[in-house]
Amino acid sequence: MTSAALSDDAAIPASSTRAIVAACAGNMLEWYDFIVYSTFAVQISLSFFPGKDQFISLLATLVTFGVGFLARPVGAALIGAYADKAGRRAALTLTILMMALGTLLIAICPPFATIGIAAPIVLVVARLIQGVSAGGEIGGALAMLVEYSPPARRGYFAAFQQLAQGGSFLLCGLLATVITSVFTADQVNNWAWRLAFVFGIIIAPIGFYIRKSVADPVLFSVHAKQAAHGAPFKTIVTQYWRSVLIGIGVVIAWTVSTYVTLYMPTFAFKTLGIPQSSAYLGLFVVGVIVMLCPLAGKLADRYSRKSVMMVAAICMVIYPYPAFLYLTQHPTGGTLIALQCGLALLMAFYTGPASALIAELFPTQVRSTGIAITYGLAVAIFGGFTPAIVSILINSTGNKLSVALWLMAAAVISCCALLLVKDRSRQVLV
Repeated sequence: MTSAALSDDAAIPASSTRAIVAACAGNMLEWYDFIVYSTFAVQISLSFFPGKDQFISLLATLVTFGVGFLARPVGAALIGAYADKAGRRAALTLTILMMALGTLLIAICPPFATIGIAAPIVLVVARLIQGVSAGGEIGGALAMLVEYSPPARRGYFAAFQQLAQGGSFLLCGLLATVITSVFTADQVNNWAWRLAFVFGIIIAPIGFYIRKSVADPVLFSVHAKQAAHGAPFKTIVTQYWRSVLIGIGVVIAWTVSTYVTLYMPTFAFKTLGIPQSSAYLGLFVVGVIVMLCPLAGKLADRYSRKSVMMVAAICMVIYPYPAFLYLTQHPTGGTLIALQCGLALLMAFYTGPASALIAELFPTQVRSTGIAITYGLAVAIFGGFTPAIVSILINSTGNKLSVALWLMAAAVISCCALLLVKDRSRQVLV
């Protein structure tokens, strides 16, 4: 029986289960390595960008964080095309090795006090490697998930990519909470923050092994010869540029909400004076809630991608301002976590269906490239620099609600983009 013939209630084949595990295992590591950098941005700034002005030091760290996203479109073009030619498995094993290398460089690089200007240079190189890796990761992972899924359950399957992201929030929040609870503030600032990166290196071989053990989807194999004789990047630019532009608009709310969430620990204890342990605990709670994405995917399969996402996007326009206003007036760990819970719920119900919607914009022979370029450009332009942009807005205007306004603007753009999407729920992929 082919996947297209499976009904909603049919059992998931073992091969599809392995594909979900393979895509999620590596994707969780990819996201973890990006999230942990943002989580410990303050500590990284002290190690690699010391100076009298703490804002400038932190801003340099956040800009370096954004540099990794400038490399994403490069990774999207190169690794996305590699996935469309050599296969999903080959590309995904490459990305996990590259991400592990970037993480290793950050974990072992001596601080500025020891090697001077070489320290921030190594940090930038590590972020570029991670950026190229992450740029190709989502295309291969999402392509594998949707190509293994039955048409009637594609939203559910694709949402596991976001479940992996939720797992990354959860894992990073848990480790950060443990590290800041076990060690003193001075120890965390000086060296203990590196333990979170060391953990990322340790789990990399597990993800690599799992990915090497899974086969490429049959749907990809059918179209592989056509892709092998074409130029996926050229095809995307010349034939599917409208899909890319619409997809970028859809992804804006996805990526900005994600990186606003990542910015929250820094915002909490640098702007509001909330203890670090409370801020990191919030990330753990966010991770638990974002793991509801498969439920959102199921709803998108039953109704439609657009209907579920539009409700979530409209709520993203309405929710942030009053929520952040209350937080700034009552800056406690409890109100912070409550705000994060609300934002995480909206993220889950927007990004869960978005995974399938973006994948469905492109045909199989260029799907990985199309997904990667769409997501990579959206993140590079809007998401990756969100922490730096919000920090500049708050510092220059004195308005702590700038973070809410930035998120609301992103949601408005995505609402408009959703109106232009042709919903392909339940259609058979070609």
